[in-house]
Amino acid sequence: MRTTNFIPLLGVLASVAGSAIAQPMEVVTVEAARSTTVGQSAYGVPIREVTIQSRVSYADLDLTSEYGALQLENRIKETAKATCEQIKVGIPAEGSSQEGCVKDAVDGAMKDAHKVIEAKRSAHPAK
Repeated sequence: MRTTNFIPLLGVLASVAGSAIAQPMEVVTVEAARSTTVGQSAYGVPIREVTIQSRVSYADLDLTSEYGALQLENRIKETAKATCEQIKVGIPAEGSSQEGCVKDAVDGAMKDAHKVIEAKRSAHPAK
């Protein structure tokens, strides 16, 4: 009778899976929000906001360079435009506009992007 020892194989698989899980995702979240009544709670309270989140990867960018930082900013702007189109801010709702949605989404994502850029530059200072 032939027996196979799977325990070493399971250990290797667990360590590979663990290292993949432990690595942080290199993304910035772009969030588009629209204030509109979308329903009511069980108590009759209006539910007034719709939000869509999109992720922008910077894994392939060198954020220590100005070019890399500019590329991330451009990706955020394009993603904000696309996300705001998905949320249909073109349909009038009080206080909503396509331009306002994009501006708010870009501003929010750029706060996170600036933190990431600073962290990358601090970890790898210019020589």
